[in-house]
Amino acid sequence: MVFKPEIPREGSGPSRIVGLIRAVGYNSGGTLKAATVTGEYPNFSILLDGDTVDIPDSFIVCNPQLFPHTETVKINGQPATIEYPQKLVEGARVLVFEPEHQQQLYVLSLSDE
Repeated sequence: MVFKPEIPREGSGPSRIVGLIRAVGYNSGGTLKAATVTGEYPNFSILLDGDTVDIPDSFIVCNPQLFPHTETVKINGQPATIEYPQKLVEGARVLVFEPEHQQQLYVLSLSDE
């Protein structure tokens, strides 16, 4: 028998939204977890809540927009470069999806926790 999480009715805003995502986006093939960034790009690593060993970047799939990057755009017909800062700084909280095979970890977004 498979257990499907229920939508939380109590708790803080962030804990209720995580519970809602777990319930609505439930997938018996993996779990949604919270984690902390322990190493910044280019030596990116994270630590899942409750774990004791950092996960290195070779096992993490992440949106490249969360890393520092530049973008060239046109403003009023003139080219301009926009520099985006590092968002995955050490200590930042993130939401991740861990598939049941546990061979990769997917960083979904920054967390408000």
